[in-house]
Amino acid sequence: MSGIHRAQPGHAEPREIDWVPVDRRLLGLDSRTLVPAAAVAVLVAVAVWLLPAVDRSLSYDDPVRAGDIVQLRDDVQFVPAAGANLLDGLRQGRPGPGGTYPDAATLSYDGLSFSVTADDYDGTPAELLRQIKRNNDRYRTDARLAVTSDPIAITNDAGDHGVAAHFDGANAKGLVAAFVFGGTGVQIVVLGPNAVDGRAAPAVADMIQSVRPVREGS
Repeated sequence: MSGIHRAQPGHAEPREIDWVPVDRRLLGLDSRTLVPAAAVAVLVAVAVWLLPAVDRSLSYDDPVRAGDIVQLRDDVQFVPAAGANLLDGLRQGRPGPGGTYPDAATLSYDGLSFSVTADDYDGTPAELLRQIKRNNDRYRTDARLAVTSDPIAITNDAGDHGVAAHFDGANAKGLVAAFVFGGTGVQIVVLGPNAVDGRAAPAVADMIQSVRPVREGS
């Protein structure tokens, strides 16, 4: 995936990830190198069981159109993939009561769940990812999740640096990423069943890289 690298131990600069077989990649990342990640276990059931049912059976429909931007709070935005379904969250320029935006948004896209959450945070992206891991470990319910190794460095379209980790389980696979913009920490969680169509990967990568501080004048 463009903009995603793996950091070398003892070196500040990351390098490009080596090529790995398609069946061992998720969003361009090698699924053999995994780390514990945030809210993974508690969201697996939503990604594997609930979201496919939502896609198939609910009449609720809020499709994303080209040019839509989703905003969180007053300081974070991202560009959802056209054709995704906005399950929770608000578009930029259409705030809720009091002119405010929520601190989280969730989309379904091609069998995947894509969630972004923002909150006050004073630390680095790596520290945020470690905190997310600790929180997840407290609530882990699926021992079949296989997680090991190091996080990888990522960069958004604005040049901000973050970190990401990914995982496999018996019924799900996914990715969690963390950015920190000033005093705002941002968590991104992508989840889906193991059989999800890999053609969604480029669009999901674009959504991750579009997460950024709100542009002035937005």
